[in-house]
Amino acid sequence: MSFARARARKEKKAARKGQKEGVKDAVKVRQSVKTAYVNQYRADLIRRKVTLHNLSACFLLTMHDGYGFGRGRLLRLRDKMQSIFDSLVAKTVSVEEIAAYLRTDLKMDVGVDAFDPKASHDRQIEIRCIKEMSSAFLMALLDEFDFKRKRLTDAYTMVCELSDSVGRHETTYEAICEKVEKVMSRKAGNSRKECFRAVTHTNP
Repeated sequence: MSFARARARKEKKAARKGQKEGVKDAVKVRQSVKTAYVNQYRADLIRRKVTLHNLSACFLLTMHDGYGFGRGRLLRLRDKMQSIFDSLVAKTVSVEEIAAYLRTDLKMDVGVDAFDPKASHDRQIEIRCIKEMSSAFLMALLDEFDFKRKRLTDAYTMVCELSDSVGRHETTYEAICEKVEKVMSRKAGNSRKECFRAVTHTNP
């Protein structure tokens, strides 16, 4: 075998080896990207679940402290909110449509359709939850309890104040959830308590 032919064979062999290594590297990159997406998806689910739980507690505690809602009415409110929330997730109604209805029919603008394009990814998830839950809360009070403009505005203002108090470190979401747990728990002798169940959905 001539020197040229031997060299050509070595070059082809090296090229094939390089191609195999390139394929392996490409597979590793794709797997790494897939893993990153899966991890991000799981983190988004957790953030959404925690945000929905905290918001549910704020809405329910506001109605308990501000309007004297007991366990029965709080359960009705939560279930109605869940129904409307499910409709928002299923896209049979939108936050923008609810906001337009509140502005047009009730002359009420509480900014449930506000948008912040500069917010971080995590904050965008929280904002989306806030918009959906606020819409569900207001429509639930309107449909289930016949709240009108003034009481809707007052109730939503109270919720915002409670949430802001967390930002001012005057209370914590854990403390708020604990208070709601006590109100929503079923106490009958030694029977097991029925714990607070928040409005929830698994799709971030």
